Amino acid sequence: MSGRLRTLLILMMPSLYLAATLLYSAYQAVWGVQVDPESAYTMNGLVAAAGYGSLKFDHPGTTTTLLVELIIRGWALVARPEDIVAFGLKHYDAITYAARTCEALVLTGALLGGGLIVGRTTRSAMAAMLFQAGAFVHPDAFHFQMVLAPESLMVAIALFGMAIVIKAALDEHPPATSLGVVSGLVFALGFSTKYLYLPQALFAVCLLRNRRALVAAMITGAIGFVGFSLIFNPGTITRGFGWLAQIATHKGNYGEGEPGFIDFGTFWSNMREIAASAPFVPGVYVAAAAAVLAWCVKTRDWRDPVTLTLSAAVLIFAAHLVATSKHFALHYMMAPWVLTGGVLVLLVVQVRRLAPAIPSAALSLLVGSLCAVVSAATLIDARAVALQSSASNAIGARLSKAVVAAGPACANVSGMFVRAPENDMNHGWDMTLQPWGDQAMRERFSRAYARAFTVPLLDHNIYTHVLKNNFRPTSYAKLSEDYPCIIVRSAAPLDAENSIGLLALEPDHCVIEGIHVYTVGLACAKVRESFLGER
Repeated sequence: MSGRLRTLLILMMPSLYLAATLLYSAYQAVWGVQVDPESAYTMNGLVAAAGYGSLKFDHPGTTTTLLVELIIRGWALVARPEDIVAFGLKHYDAITYAARTCEALVLTGALLGGGLIVGRTTRSAMAAMLFQAGAFVHPDAFHFQMVLAPESLMVAIALFGMAIVIKAALDEHPPATSLGVVSGLVFALGFSTKYLYLPQALFAVCLLRNRRALVAAMITGAIGFVGFSLIFNPGTITRGFGWLAQIATHKGNYGEGEPGFIDFGTFWSNMREIAASAPFVPGVYVAAAAAVLAWCVKTRDWRDPVTLTLSAAVLIFAAHLVATSKHFALHYMMAPWVLTGGVLVLLVVQVRRLAPAIPSAALSLLVGSLCAVVSAATLIDARAVALQSSASNAIGARLSKAVVAAGPACANVSGMFVRAPENDMNHGWDMTLQPWGDQAMRERFSRAYARAFTVPLLDHNIYTHVLKNNFRPTSYAKLSEDYPCIIVRSAAPLDAENSIGLLALEPDHCVIEGIHVYTVGLACAKVRESFLGER
């Protein structure tokens, strides 16, 4: 196969990914279903751009915050706004869309660059495409690769890092010291993006053929992570590891619940759900473990770089499986999911060495066909999710218009998950400035919002039990004095605990398309009629 044809084939998967993810993003409104966690990182990037540094250290998402900050600062250099905070709030949604697009481009670059590395190392376009198929192995992985969250950049870094691992394991020559330095830098960026990247350190075994490369990777990775964190997100060092210890020593989510490491009442059921969600992935890792065992039995050689690297991959998968089963959310498995393509490349090499009689073309065709089927299923699922999200978001936007039409003089209060286009900033506030900002910072953002928008931003938070007006705490008693009527939208029914005093005003109540609407001084039926009239 000519080099030009190989390059064209390697371009196919990144091009497909970029087209698919940008189209998927267009159906996922940033103020809609996916407001959590996107708004938190948009707000944190704005906080950093305003000169305060990062306020989030809990994932830690340093590279994600830095990306948003660079977008805002770059845009501000062109627009020359008087106040960067008001400018950022005014263009909040556009900033999130821009960050999504940048993440998609970064991941596309990782697929292309990694594919070229794997293709040149193996001299096979099929191997490169198998490696790239990792981006499509699971619907949740595809989704979180697109949204503004640490997982997106983590995936890009993990994929490029896996390409380097394959090069180090399969290259005829021992890995150069410079490759160790690059590996260390990749790890530093990955670990700065998501703490769950830590198990990837096991891939350092691919560098054992050159001890200098291994030492260079370890030193560069440690210094790179600490230096990068201290410059851009010191909380990662000073508070982040304490947060991890809290999670590790308590059975509930985010360090809650009773002391202990694992709640076995949910652990095994979570593990079964993870395996059932993408049986192809654990199947690949089980096959990798079997191939490692077969090689060790046949040759008595466990120091072989391919065998060591496959062993590391299996251990990484096991570590993520345990961590995710304990602290459950399917997308925490993203790193081993997207590395499945790279593991397949090494697995094919190992099987060919164990059974040379098997034609390489037949083996590549088999695993390639499996990857094609899994990738197609993922894209079909993503299409269904995109259409469903678009429909849900359209209902939320339509209800927002209906509320304004029914009560133009009313206090328009909305909460999280009601898909109100005007409300997404509040989640970002609740996850950054509210817990970790000082009063001067909060006041600056509140005043900036008032300058950027004429209509107050009223938020009913059923989690913190705080009612906010332009990010400042207020009360329904105060709203009833300032407005002739009040309309509140909530994703959940309100009770004495989460109503924040609204029920004391004896509101009218109705449910519109699954969203609870409470009204004071106005019949809820009027909002419903307005909603029906918005068709």
